[in-house]
Amino acid sequence: PHNAENMMAALAVGRARGLSFEEMVPPLCAYRAQLHRLEFIRAIAGVDYINDSKATNLDALEKALLSATKPIVLIAGGKDKGFAFDSIASLVARKVRHAVLIGEIGARIAHDWREATECEVVSSLSAAAERAQAAARDGEIVLFSPGTSSFDMFKSYADRGDQFRALVRGLPDPTL
Repeated sequence: PHNAENMMAALAVGRARGLSFEEMVPPLCAYRAQLHRLEFIRAIAGVDYINDSKATNLDALEKALLSATKPIVLIAGGKDKGFAFDSIASLVARKVRHAVLIGEIGARIAHDWREATECEVVSSLSAAAERAQAAARDGEIVLFSPGTSSFDMFKSYADRGDQFRALVRGLPDPTL
């Protein structure tokens, strides 16, 4: 929804500046989302894999969860920056069917969300991708939206997102 809101805001600004709808449509249609920001990677067996590695805080994670229209298998976690993950537990309960948690904060998030959704803690992003694939069902989303920084395991959010993208591209498709 927030990308649609951004496009509508761009249309409103364009209209206020006197541009016609016909002038605004081509650039809006040409727009491509930036890497690591709700980036669709691929679908496997009816499951969409989304890379939102840029979500380095709770607000970004919350926006990603709110944007989903399907049940979520969430991969989250990373460096413990002292965020109150329990503050979004009610949203997690509504949107996330299963959470796979990584990084130094993984166990704390699992504790904070223990009543909101099924949680498991794993030791690597590779294990998280594999566990998320095993947990996901046809019609769901595997969303990698860490909600914190990456510096406990990765060089940057971009490195983390690039590694996730490569892992997802390497996952087997059981329907082939």
